[in-house]
Amino acid sequence: MQSRDEIADLRQRVSHLEALVASLYKQLNLTYIPDVDTLNQPVIDLLRQDRYMEAIKRYRDIHGVSLAIGTEAVNQLKATHKL
Repeated sequence: MQSRDEIADLRQRVSHLEALVASLYKQLNLTYIPDVDTLNQPVIDLLRQDRYMEAIKRYRDIHGVSLAIGTEAVNQLKATHKL
């Protein structure tokens, strides 16, 4: 098991790396976009439970999109994941 000092050191190093990555993104004028499948996993889980309407609502909540776009996106997820 690691000592408190080792854990504190690791946290400091991770914090430094996160700041470095954020700086690089800013310098390169990039925006971090998380893995879409990770974001959509709750929607996929609802589709696997045949809860289509809830999946659309959840998608809209996650992405802040209209009903039409949310419905289209959920239909694409259904097709992609063969649900």
